[in-house]
Amino acid sequence: MALILLSSCGIPVEDSARPISADDIPSSIPTPAPATTAPAGEPTPASAELFFVRGSRLSPVRRQVPVPLSVERTIAELVRGPTPVERGQGLRTALPKDLRMAGTVAAGVPLIEVTESFARVEGEEQILALAQLVFTLTGLPGVEGVSFALAGRPVEVPTGDGVLKRGPLQRADFQAAAPLD
Repeated sequence: MALILLSSCGIPVEDSARPISADDIPSSIPTPAPATTAPAGEPTPASAELFFVRGSRLSPVRRQVPVPLSVERTIAELVRGPTPVERGQGLRTALPKDLRMAGTVAAGVPLIEVTESFARVEGEEQILALAQLVFTLTGLPGVEGVSFALAGRPVEVPTGDGVLKRGPLQRADFQAAAPLD
């Protein structure tokens, strides 16, 4: 019975599969987007959310960072500062250009080495710089907080409410600078 039904529907039976030209595919069937890959030998970039300053608050920006995504590479991208287009949108950085990573990430907490020039930045500008680092780095997988050191020794830094704190800082420590978005 099934054989009779199949033979009566008018669809020819073929012994093997054959390709269909793109012109024969109905427009109601979506076609997949072509795969995009990095050229051979080049790492595929990863997307990271960086935080820059607009007024007295942070503002997030998406950037492509080389893989593997790391604290060091993310800091390097953050220290580079806003692009000309981003600067035209009112973004700036409070970070000094000589900021660097010290040591490794231990238990989800990177230790950031601040320099004497960073220590001389005062008031709200220093708090914004610290907030940029904390918001950006705690957005990375596995980073739970950020600690700071000067000359290799852990230091207390001001939080968003001006209280000095040593040890892992989190976004909650800088809510006054948090993005409004």
